[in-house]
Amino acid sequence: DFLVQTLDVSNCLPLLALAEGYGSSRLLRRATEFVTQNFHALSSGPDFLEMPARVLERCLSSDALNVPDEESVLHALLRWTRHDPQTRESLLRELLPRVRLHHLRPAALEEAEQLLSADGRCIGMVKEALVRVQRFSGLFCDARPSTISSYIFVHKTEDNGENCHAFCYNVGADRWTELPHDATQILDLPGSALTSFGEKLFIVGGCRGDCHRTIRLHIASPEHDATDEVWCYCPVARSFTLALRMRHPRTMHASVAALNRIYVIGGKTHGACSVLDVEYFDPLSRVWTSVSPLPRGIYFPETSACGSVIYTLGSEVEITEAFNPSLDCFFRYDAVADQWCQLVAEFGQFFHATLVKSVSINDTLYLCDLSTYKVYSFCPDTCVWKGEGSFECAGFNAGAIGVRDKIYILGGDYSPDEITDEVQVYDSGRSEWQEVSPMPRPLTEFHCQ
Repeated sequence: DFLVQTLDVSNCLPLLALAEGYGSSRLLRRATEFVTQNFHALSSGPDFLEMPARVLERCLSSDALNVPDEESVLHALLRWTRHDPQTRESLLRELLPRVRLHHLRPAALEEAEQLLSADGRCIGMVKEALVRVQRFSGLFCDARPSTISSYIFVHKTEDNGENCHAFCYNVGADRWTELPHDATQILDLPGSALTSFGEKLFIVGGCRGDCHRTIRLHIASPEHDATDEVWCYCPVARSFTLALRMRHPRTMHASVAALNRIYVIGGKTHGACSVLDVEYFDPLSRVWTSVSPLPRGIYFPETSACGSVIYTLGSEVEITEAFNPSLDCFFRYDAVADQWCQLVAEFGQFFHATLVKSVSINDTLYLCDLSTYKVYSFCPDTCVWKGEGSFECAGFNAGAIGVRDKIYILGGDYSPDEITDEVQVYDSGRSEWQEVSPMPRPLTEFHCQ
């Protein structure tokens, strides 16, 4: 206990060795966590050069490794290797795969190739990473959290199909930026779904006819000219590319990223019937694959991924006289086992499918009720919903998104003539709400990723 309290940059590596020698699991765990969190500072010091290979491997394999970028990880490994080349060059072949080379810039990979010119196997790893970067840049979802920034992308095409708005929120800086003209031109057809994947955005399906964009008017259309088109927008290169088409055209569906795939669930096709088919797209292999269908039809689907589990909520009916269909469908999909099961939808009579948003943070499912301003979390072990508190206000048709350990609720409308630009944030760790910088303009019924 005493040694844990004394951990700092100057003694953490000797204490880690001490913990291993004496079999102190608590000191070993805390020292390893400390080394991982302070890796970048430690890697430039003399003690780092004496770090045991097994400890270095543990650090390099960790998602929690605290570094500014993946290039610094490679440079640290090469520095450690050069300290004792006779012993460690053979270890380099085992440790280099722990560096996420596909997150390096092409120029950095070419430089690494020159530094490793004596080892053919290591050069092969670098060359393979360079090919992957050139072919799939922006589509890798395994970046260490410390090396990335988080943004919320908001897009709205007005019902006339001409006026468009696109802006981006920098989560760390609490700053909104209006995006250039090319970002406003994404082909978000009425009823389409937008999903973020790595550093890119995929716009899936929608209607090519004269459908309204307003949900109430769109869902009431007797016929839908659904499309199977999929577009990919890269905010870095500011470019659009046409991706492989879906197997089935659909509109008013849900899409979500899980297991490095984009799953597309439910929706409607050309007729009035709901689509039971579920399929996923692998952006790296560029292939669509059909999986187990929904247990039954669902309207107004809300979908969130918690690890390898996808939750889908919605309504059994499409429209009622009051146009407030109850939230009475709740499905769980195990993406690894490819199995659906139906959960008991104990939401209560006040939950309406058009007035809720589901989000996932820290692999936990949350439900934001825009009519009562309450948030609930779902416990998969007990299948019980737990109240997490209330937010002050949010308009109907607001956007909701989960970023790391926070829920962002954006915009919405209180009436056709009263639209808000407010953004409220729920910190799940502290169970607190706060207001952050508002959107550049008030919006309702928009894409948010």
